[in-house]
Amino acid sequence: MGPVLRKYLGVAGNYRGDIVALESPSSKVSEDAALVFGQALVNHAADHPVTDGALLVNILEELVTMDMPGAALRMYDAHRSIFPANDFRAQFHLGNAAMLAGSLVQAEQAFSEAQKLVPAETAPYVNMAQILIHDDRLEEARKWIEAGLHVDANHFGLWEMLAWVFRQLEIPDHTKSLECLARELNSWAGQSMCVDLVAPDEPERKLSMLEDFYREGQSSEEFLVEYTAVLGQCGLYDRIAPVIWRSRSGEAAKSSSSGQGGARQEMSWKLQLHLAQAQLATEQYAAARESLEALQNGAGFTGVPASVLESVIPALIAEIEESVSQSSMGSNTGANNNERH
Repeated sequence: MGPVLRKYLGVAGNYRGDIVALESPSSKVSEDAALVFGQALVNHAADHPVTDGALLVNILEELVTMDMPGAALRMYDAHRSIFPANDFRAQFHLGNAAMLAGSLVQAEQAFSEAQKLVPAETAPYVNMAQILIHDDRLEEARKWIEAGLHVDANHFGLWEMLAWVFRQLEIPDHTKSLECLARELNSWAGQSMCVDLVAPDEPERKLSMLEDFYREGQSSEEFLVEYTAVLGQCGLYDRIAPVIWRSRSGEAAKSSSSGQGGARQEMSWKLQLHLAQAQLATEQYAAARESLEALQNGAGFTGVPASVLESVIPALIAEIEESVSQSSMGSNTGANNNERH
């Protein structure tokens, strides 16, 4: 339960019942529990009505985060008179609640309003496309996706949806059409996807294209993750670390020039993982272990998936230990042979 709901419901600060429940083997809120909570919330609202639109929006957001979209819609219905219809967050969270609850017509209306309020935000385009695809309205979905790509030309999710829609619409030579649009928008993400579609076994072809963008100064986190991954696929492990260090030095310089001084910058866990894999491939075992332990300890990294922490990193550390052991055995064997001679 989020802080806004806790305060609204008068829940004591030391209450941990909701946290304990989410630590159980099945962390997803059951449908029955959601209904009970939703009814209790509406009953509470009858005696303690929300009078501030901003508070209502925050409550809707927390209910969606708690996987209780039905409760969010009931709170919205109970407070329509104060719902800030001209607020992007209000329409967006209402749309999310409606979409998750299966009320797609209401969701479509809310996302459409959100897009009108802030056309530069990509999330409404993504969600609208998903709704239209679900309803098999593919031409409409295509228009929303392409409009979203004009806002963010390197949105991987939108490119993947557009490729799927093109296939379903049976557009002749759809990969060529995708590539033309990617070039028109100067999108490295779109062009990268097109290479994957037409030449999945030719990483050198993708590398050549991405290097053009790198030389032009492209340095976003998403780009560098893609670029270093392709460098690894091409076996160019020695080039990965310089790319990452250069990026981090650039970010530190930006922070310094903007007056943030020693402010700690959040780093991409994906880039850190690519760095560790490159260090392992180039037999820099101590550095690779240090990079992996930094990920394990969360030193400046957020959002590391549990699967990476529980499976990928331990497997890489085991590989390091095996490599070090074999290297040590080889050194000892060589020393013993020298002694015999």
